[in-house]
Amino acid sequence: MSIRNYLAMFFLLAGSLASVSVGQELARGVVFEDANGNGKLDSTEQGIANVVVSNQKEVVTTDNQGRYELPVSDDTIIFVTKPNGYSLPLNKNNLPQFYYIHKPNGSPKLDYEGVKPTGPLPKSIDFPLMKSEESDKFSIIAMADPQPETAQEMSYIRDDVLSEMVGTDSVFAVSLGDLVSDRLFLLWSYVDITGKVGIPFFNIIGNHDENYDAVDDQHSDETFHRHFGPNYYSWNYGKVHFVALDDVEWLGNTYRGNFGKKQLEWLKNDLQYVPDNYLVVLLMHIPITTPHRKTCADKDELFKVLSNRKKVLALSGHVHAHEHKFYEAEDGWIYDGSLHEINLATVSGIWWSGPTDVRGIPVTDNRDGVPNGYSFVHFDGSEYVNEFKAAGFPADYQMRIYPPASVGHDDLSCRTLLVNVFDGSVKSKVEYSLDGGPFLPMKRVRQQDPMAIALVSGVRSSPKTWASTVESLHMWSVEFPKRFAWGETHVVTVRATDYLGRVWEQSRIFAR
Repeated sequence: MSIRNYLAMFFLLAGSLASVSVGQELARGVVFEDANGNGKLDSTEQGIANVVVSNQKEVVTTDNQGRYELPVSDDTIIFVTKPNGYSLPLNKNNLPQFYYIHKPNGSPKLDYEGVKPTGPLPKSIDFPLMKSEESDKFSIIAMADPQPETAQEMSYIRDDVLSEMVGTDSVFAVSLGDLVSDRLFLLWSYVDITGKVGIPFFNIIGNHDENYDAVDDQHSDETFHRHFGPNYYSWNYGKVHFVALDDVEWLGNTYRGNFGKKQLEWLKNDLQYVPDNYLVVLLMHIPITTPHRKTCADKDELFKVLSNRKKVLALSGHVHAHEHKFYEAEDGWIYDGSLHEINLATVSGIWWSGPTDVRGIPVTDNRDGVPNGYSFVHFDGSEYVNEFKAAGFPADYQMRIYPPASVGHDDLSCRTLLVNVFDGSVKSKVEYSLDGGPFLPMKRVRQQDPMAIALVSGVRSSPKTWASTVESLHMWSVEFPKRFAWGETHVVTVRATDYLGRVWEQSRIFAR
């Protein structure tokens, strides 16, 4: 070998070592096409070039033989970002297998078990991918806060929500945190029942999924790691880049909404490899901001990372209410692109605390009167349409009408019509027609939902006496122009047009 080649090799090695901190090792491996589906890199199988791999901080792409290398410490999770045209391997519970946990000594001792010792770093950490056809037009299921506290509440999730998902044509589901309610041993059951839906489930960590006996945020996700791998990661499908985020920061005795410098650095690095024409979808537990709760502490830093994106959709949970937030300059979003957050109504509603129906399952509306349920998000290229689905109701059940003298209207002289449009927003238009007359406008109001109040006030014997309601952000009201005579029967029809131009219509007969 010539002196020139020796020098080139020396400087290449020196450059690689310079990027590795003291005490760190280099993890190496291959991302490959698993042609026979055995999960192993066989001699006849080829590596895949330009696949993104990360250690939750640095982000690299594979070379033309599918090889990568990344620095690791004794507490690192390495994962591959699924590229278009490939699928991830799944375990028996339909959980995607796209990561390797390197914790040679395992997790610290905690009330709920974390990761067992993984031992020395393997010589090669390889990631199999399977070639698959992906359409730019597809649907997913998004659900938030199933939050069971007991095995019985786990059965409510199974019977009320997951059972009606079976047979869906959605390509995968995302669950936006509070997978359980503090009792982390229930994660085994959660994994089992969600796996029976028959599609991959990607899971986000919530504040009730944390190890509360951890002394700091670094070790508060150990049981989550054991079941689901990294607490933040990404993958691609069609022309959409999905980003799972962890915005729950454990402070030792409480939590706050915060992404943290390391995660935001990773996100900035990750987005470098996302084409400009892709839609970026952020998946998180705590909303970026909402009238009902505090904002994430470092939301402005998140906005800076997203500042060059043309279109961003964020999906969140946590609040147990439903809201569309279209970010503008007054919110700190001063950039050219658009940021739209949908804070989803939850699976558990008001924490499974309502009176039971004929099935023995609680009637558990959310705190703003939206029925418990989940959402579909339909994608077509970089465009999207969301669709709220109330559990146990037909797809077109999109509003609840309160005519005079109904729930919350005890005064027989009342002429007020009140409507809760479940998926409504500041951009919705809501109108009413009385007895076949012309459609007239209704006024958006902020007030609590009468049914939600009734459900909460009726369950004070429940152990969950802390359950409460909040103002709904999607209520409309109008006062009829005349009083109704006693015994008169009328028909009112409500028509709601959403921000996408979709129209929902529902009628109700009422009498005084």
